[in-house]
Amino acid sequence: MPWPFCPSCRSTLKVDSSGSITCNVCPYASNLDELSPSEIPSSVTYSALRATPLWAKTDIEQQSLRQNTEPTRATIEEPCIKCGTPEVGYYTVQLRSVDEGQTVFYECPGCKHTWSINN
Repeated sequence: MPWPFCPSCRSTLKVDSSGSITCNVCPYASNLDELSPSEIPSSVTYSALRATPLWAKTDIEQQSLRQNTEPTRATIEEPCIKCGTPEVGYYTVQLRSVDEGQTVFYECPGCKHTWSINN
């Protein structure tokens, strides 16, 4: 029988949780137990590889990952408006509507002063 079609009328077959196979168009009925394993369709899917969560890593790996908590920022040769340090870190965030510019946040590595500019 070419699964999942009825051998009598070629309509799609319906299988319930008990393994009973029925046709909604004609009186055909059967059971999954009566089919050979090669007649029952099956497929195998594999999940994509994912990063290992922190709790599943060894204690040494967890410790080394936790030590590097300082964010890495892109830098620009722009003086700090508070202390004058010649280079500051920055990042951008879209805070307003999509058709408007991003907000640029600056952070001084010397005095830790932060400020923002709407572009």
